[in-house]
Amino acid sequence: MSSLILGILSLVLLFVVVLQISKVSDLIKALKNDKEEVKNHSKSALYLAIVGLVMLIYAVISTVTSAHKFLPTPATEQGMWVNNLMNTTIVITGIMFFVTQILLFYFVYKYHYRKDRKALYYPDNHKLELAWTVVPAIVLTALIGLGISKWLKVFSDAPTEAVVIEVTGKQFSWIARYPGQDRKLGMRDFTLVTLDNELGVNWSDKDSHDDFIADEIVLPVNKPVLVNIGALDVIHSFYIPEFRMMLDAVPGIPTKLWFTPTITTEEMRKETNNPEFDYWVACNQLCGSGHYNMKKKVVVVSEEEYKKWVSEQASYYETVVKPALDAKAAEAPATQEVAATDNHASTYDLTLENGFGLKGALNGGVEQKLVEFIKSDKPVSKDLWFSFDRLLFESGSDKLVPSSQEQLKNIAEILNAYPNVEIKIGGYTDNTGDAKENLNLSSDRAKSVMAELVKLGVDKKRLKAEGYGEEHPVASNDTAEGRQQNRRIDIRVTKK
Repeated sequence: MSSLILGILSLVLLFVVVLQISKVSDLIKALKNDKEEVKNHSKSALYLAIVGLVMLIYAVISTVTSAHKFLPTPATEQGMWVNNLMNTTIVITGIMFFVTQILLFYFVYKYHYRKDRKALYYPDNHKLELAWTVVPAIVLTALIGLGISKWLKVFSDAPTEAVVIEVTGKQFSWIARYPGQDRKLGMRDFTLVTLDNELGVNWSDKDSHDDFIADEIVLPVNKPVLVNIGALDVIHSFYIPEFRMMLDAVPGIPTKLWFTPTITTEEMRKETNNPEFDYWVACNQLCGSGHYNMKKKVVVVSEEEYKKWVSEQASYYETVVKPALDAKAAEAPATQEVAATDNHASTYDLTLENGFGLKGALNGGVEQKLVEFIKSDKPVSKDLWFSFDRLLFESGSDKLVPSSQEQLKNIAEILNAYPNVEIKIGGYTDNTGDAKENLNLSSDRAKSVMAELVKLGVDKKRLKAEGYGEEHPVASNDTAEGRQQNRRIDIRVTKK
């Protein structure tokens, strides 16, 4: 304790000593002659001017040496326009900045304090004031005019040969819709929006029948692309840094822009010396807690590769919407036939031992196969998998479509009715796109299904999930129908 008090007293004494030395120093300076004081002012002004100039030189050198890290190479024709605008602005304003800063530090030295010099009262100079008002106004008007001319070109009508796509933002993903061979997107109507038709596409419009939803945005190089941009919930922002293109996606207000890609993904990988480089659409608005997940891959390819890719895409109407409509249309006649004959039903009607009646299950569907296997004497096999038949995900995402809940509820109730049963969930994709990303997507989707079953009351210890990506296809990947079948979720009983 005594040592602590001694230390505090030492600090106080040190402070008093420093304070007294400071007062003595000020007194000595006051006693110095005027000549010495002028000399000190001159040195201070010179030092300040030198430091300022050195800082300017350092700013120039660091800017030049780090310029390649500022922004990626522009990969569109319009991106070059934006780059040129930025460079022109930087050069003009940069020259003025350095001239004024050099003069500032020079004047600090030139007009430093001297006892024998009196400041000149210089209240106004109309010619000088006119010059520094008119000249910047002319320069800024020219810069703004140049920018507006490019703005009007970007937001003018796209060329008639432009590839048309639609990109819609929602929390927290992007939906990319392409027209088919007719090069016309089907009409949308907000009154048609449902859980199964979140875009509100008017399926009675024949133009929509060949539209397809893409897992990634594929664009042809050196061909104009028109992007119709929208949002379903909050404000998002369509942003591709390498394209120098950004536009807000506002609910209820359709916006659009067009651009011409000039560098393919493969060419950019070579230019950046990064074999894993990809273009990405990002959201440049803080749109919610999942904002970080608002991205979608953009692939720029040759025109031949683009045409081949388009020809391989399956119509969303033909593969998803029409089968669902046909099933609903067949449901009523099938019910009447059951009432008359009590067999040949299209649905699998079963009330489980826990009192739950399966809903929407189909004859030969996953629910029937699972229940019959559990009740049978057949042994558990690593090769016996059952495929979900009413499970849908959002394109390129692990987010389940709301209509999938009916079948998930059935599976959960089956597992709850047979508490000793354990299962494994397997996710699969087709062979389109990057194999590693497909593997990750299949794993994420399998885990999403597992998470939903846990929410529905199934003990997590009874479930396992794994993604297999492109492995174990059940159909040919050479056709759209085959690829659709390969994008699936299977379950396997691991314990009875």
